[in-house]
Amino acid sequence: MITTHRRRQRITATALGVVGATFIGVALLWTHEESSSSAVSPASTTPLFSPRRLPATIIDTASALRLQGQIESVSVGSDACFVVDDAGESIAEFNSNTPLRPASAMKLISSAGVVDLLGPGYRFATKVVGDSGSSSDSLTLVGSGDPVLSTPQGISAIERDPERSGSAITQLAVLADRVVAAGVRSLPKGIVVDDHIFDERRYNPAWPISYRTDGEIGPIGALSVDSGWSNPSARTASGEDPALAAGASFAKLLRDRGVKVGGVSTGRASEGDTTVAEIKSPRLDEIVASILSASNNHGAEMLVKAVSADARNTGSTADGVERIKRRLVQRGVSIDGLVMLDGSGLARQDAVSCRTLTDVLHLGERPKTQVIKSGLAIAGVRGTLAPRLAGTELVGHLTAKTGTLNGVSALAGHLDVRRPLLFALILNGSFSEQQAYAKREAIAKAISRFPDAPISITDLPLPGNP
Repeated sequence: MITTHRRRQRITATALGVVGATFIGVALLWTHEESSSSAVSPASTTPLFSPRRLPATIIDTASALRLQGQIESVSVGSDACFVVDDAGESIAEFNSNTPLRPASAMKLISSAGVVDLLGPGYRFATKVVGDSGSSSDSLTLVGSGDPVLSTPQGISAIERDPERSGSAITQLAVLADRVVAAGVRSLPKGIVVDDHIFDERRYNPAWPISYRTDGEIGPIGALSVDSGWSNPSARTASGEDPALAAGASFAKLLRDRGVKVGGVSTGRASEGDTTVAEIKSPRLDEIVASILSASNNHGAEMLVKAVSADARNTGSTADGVERIKRRLVQRGVSIDGLVMLDGSGLARQDAVSCRTLTDVLHLGERPKTQVIKSGLAIAGVRGTLAPRLAGTELVGHLTAKTGTLNGVSALAGHLDVRRPLLFALILNGSFSEQQAYAKREAIAKAISRFPDAPISITDLPLPGNP
């Protein structure tokens, strides 16, 4: 918790006084030099005490001191960490290596690892297979972990939500069209659903039970539609088996197209089954952009399991997390103190430092992981920041990952109002959701003003004036 704020204010004030004295000394030196030089046309000169005449390092130093104090002032009463980087150099920081509860800022960690491991162009393939193509009595719907597989109702719910509108989707209805186009007209034994590539743990044991009923996250499985919700508009699930729900949605789409379909059951595709139809997801970087921008909890958890699923391994959160951490270390990310129990940040035991977050943000400068920068929410424009900061100069210039839980406020990303800056902020304490928004937005506004000269040079007296 920040308890040294007043002491730091005194230090900052003293430092600013030194900077102010420096300004006066520099001004006196310039006065002497100019008085001994030849006359210059007044129209071509810059006023002697214009801030434009100050060396940039003096303005930056004074501005950094001021910014440090402003951020600490907003953070008082909270456990906090923050880092503000200018071209890779820290200009303000506090407790940068202290791990704190990140909420959804954890999605930066998981997304960066997944897109680096699988590649930005990776696509998930959802297949419909049968023992003899269109003449099968039943077909098997096989999931591959596609986190954006959606029904028409789910797509409609996404487009009505300003924070999710425009998100990447894979249309389950198109897969139904392709089954019909393959000549399938009757499935008396119905649809079999196969989601065996993920484990059967539908919810992380670290999450509160209330998350299952309050719309935070639906059940997880390799074959999920509409983020696990049976009612995507209300964000409710009718059961804890997302594959059966997906099968029921697919059977309805086939019936709507004139196919006679029996019931839905769980099972496994046979080794000799033929592919009747398949649909591939959008590119992984498009999916990651949607997850980061809209802060999609379910999607983040699906990706962590997907990165763990291969020919030798059933996808699990624990294994996915370990693979992600190893890859980030290989990329030079400091993970000291990182506690990562999930990919979404819903676990209140999760912990990450601001230094880790800034290290991950720097991965957005690399071609393979550039979505970590390009896929963030944008103030007043896209994602979780779409409804925020209207009418401020941050609109279109603040791109960041938000994080909000009870008593948690996080913001990590980029600001390019006066100068391109990279930053990370986490606050843990006792405050409401609205206070969480207000605190991080006040800090974002302070960061956006860097660099600004905290002393008005035009107010300094000229030598010899009263």
